[in-house]
Amino acid sequence: MNITEFEQAILNQQSVESGHYDTEYWTGDWRADGNNYNLETRRRIEARNPALIKNVFHPRRALDLGCGPGALMHLLWELGVVADGIDFAESSVRLATPEVRDRITVGQVTDPTLKPAGAYDLVICREVLEHLTVLQVRQAVANMVRMTSRFIYVTTRFHPRPASLLDFTTQFDVDPTHITLLNKDLLRLMFVLDGCRSRPDLEAQMDWGHKGRVLVLEKLSAQPRARR
Repeated sequence: MNITEFEQAILNQQSVESGHYDTEYWTGDWRADGNNYNLETRRRIEARNPALIKNVFHPRRALDLGCGPGALMHLLWELGVVADGIDFAESSVRLATPEVRDRITVGQVTDPTLKPAGAYDLVICREVLEHLTVLQVRQAVANMVRMTSRFIYVTTRFHPRPASLLDFTTQFDVDPTHITLLNKDLLRLMFVLDGCRSRPDLEAQMDWGHKGRVLVLEKLSAQPRARR
């Protein structure tokens, strides 16, 4: 994909409306292998992830951006990690457990007014960016960098065979709302241009399933200044 094709493809993208993410979306039988968002299903699927988040990042204040019904928030709560959440689907709050329901804010992941700058030392954004347009991804990246004081932990589905940095594709066969699978290097570049550096050491720890879908970034302002 060249720059002209990239531009046109971005301009043609249509965002997914929040009403699509209803109870059926989260808990319906349409999901392959029963991969729904009931708490016990997520507990099985998440496996080591909640404990790794606690042990790798040692978060004091965490934010789950695009938290859905808050299953990860609940699993972190069980480990003593209190996390806030943001999701634009009203159904997310209704389906969340009582332990985390009141910590979920209904709003856009791109909205810079929902939380203060630097309010969290860890911003989590998992399996969210593929549901956004490229322009929304760019805005969400800037928002993550704004809200974190140190770490950002992202998982998403990437283009399986990008021919160039600009390539992105869809994955409608898995989920009709998977409208943007980016080149992994392009997403990393967005974070770098917003003032982050990659942490491949932490990515290796978090990608324990070896799926190649993890990015870990550290905000440069969190780094100690080099001595002259």
